[in-house]
Amino acid sequence: MATAEIQYDPAALSPLETAGPTIEVIGTTAKRLAWALDDTTQEYLNGSFKVPTDIDTGGTVTFRVMTMAKTGAASKNVALALDHQAVDHNEDLDPAFPYTTEASGDKAMIATQDDLTEITWTETVGNLAWTAHDLVAVRISRTVASANNLVGDLYLLLLTIEIPLA
Repeated sequence: MATAEIQYDPAALSPLETAGPTIEVIGTTAKRLAWALDDTTQEYLNGSFKVPTDIDTGGTVTFRVMTMAKTGAASKNVALALDHQAVDHNEDLDPAFPYTTEASGDKAMIATQDDLTEITWTETVGNLAWTAHDLVAVRISRTVASANNLVGDLYLLLLTIEIPLA
């Protein structure tokens, strides 16, 4: 099955809400940017994309986030939320209805310091209500895991949205 990948590295996401994370330079030999999402305050990063013309409306969208614990800890979880709002040609860009949230649920973190954890979850295109040509506003945040929450910052290195194509 073919997919279109929408990728957001840290430079492509903006903290536009009242609560926003800090950006940090991480790594010693291969330096890169990462957003540091707090464990006690829900902080948001914003972006947008256009839905492909040939979206498979019967398919499933996959959300992938490359993360890393700022400080490694064993047996810890994180939870993420991706809020979205789709508008099309001749529709209000700032409608009164709120974002719709797609939650990852609790996801286990790799305990080893400096090791990446890929967090993935899915939703059907039908439930997302995205259609060809929609302009989709997205914002991603860290929510509190229901059990064994990771204490301290979670680094966000890459957000990928995989959209199924017909």
